[in-house]
Amino acid sequence: MGRVRPLIGDVRLHVSVLGDEWRDGVRFPVLVALHGGPGVDGSKLRQLLRPAVDFAQVIVPDQRGHGYSDRSDAAHWNLDVWADDLARLVDVLGVDRPVVLGTSFGGFVVQRYLARYPDRPAAAVLVATAPRAVDREAAVERFRAVGGDRAADAMARSFREATPEAEREWREVCAPLLARHEPAAEVREALRHRIHSTEVNLHFTPTLATMDLRPGLREVRCPVLVLAGADDPLISPDSSAEIVTALPAGLGELHVLPDAGHDVLSDRPAQAHSVIRRFLQLRGPRPGAGDSAAGVEGVEGAMGAEDVDLDGDGAVAEGLHVDAEGGRPRRRR
Repeated sequence: MGRVRPLIGDVRLHVSVLGDEWRDGVRFPVLVALHGGPGVDGSKLRQLLRPAVDFAQVIVPDQRGHGYSDRSDAAHWNLDVWADDLARLVDVLGVDRPVVLGTSFGGFVVQRYLARYPDRPAAAVLVATAPRAVDREAAVERFRAVGGDRAADAMARSFREATPEAEREWREVCAPLLARHEPAAEVREALRHRIHSTEVNLHFTPTLATMDLRPGLREVRCPVLVLAGADDPLISPDSSAEIVTALPAGLGELHVLPDAGHDVLSDRPAQAHSVIRRFLQLRGPRPGAGDSAAGVEGVEGAMGAEDVDLDGDGAVAEGLHVDAEGGRPRRRR
């Protein structure tokens, strides 16, 4: 795994690069992926996206205020700045027509990026995310269903209070309930070393109450894949489906993966990566001979990034599919 710290405007971002864009003369898509949170780094996502190196080059930054990236200050911890950081990162690394991926909070950032820079990306993948604030009462009850009254109380408190104590209780009680299955050993190891930036979480989370990204989604011009967990207690599949509804007709599709919670990529890794691979093959930039050797070649030449071994899976995904024209789910076969 190569690591670089490019200057992005007023901050330096810690960026990990997995795999190579060019392999035996064939150009692969470049997947730039934003972690969830806010208040946690990209170490978990780096592990979860290792299988994607089989069909794409993967670039995972710690976003401004997170992990090993520069903290900046509270005035810059907002979706517009994070979206602009993504655009600058893509430019600095010389990535032409990236596929942008965001999970949970990272999905909020990617949605804002798609609205502000509609001509830049080739495609987008949004995982366990929504275009606006979730129904708080419904979320509390979903956590009650999976974790009892203590989980419901911790979730409700996190909505009421932007305090370190409420954030700590949510992390201890609710966060373990986001996954349906025990994560892989390498993911557990990443979680043990994860860097928390509580101050970013406490600053940004209160703004979610009024967040509505749907108007901006009307400006999107690239295909968008939305992945949701059927058993996500935080962001329901119905909330994720609102992304597809808000997009221009024909650009969005929703896949709801069974037996998956909020940690879709951890709970159903084979199925999730199979859906992403197929989406890129059908609607994203296809591997093939290219006209420019940008991407990781530029990163390595300027900043000394390294390659990693390739791994992946090719399992067939199952789930529900929704397109933007009909808006009705149908079983994929």
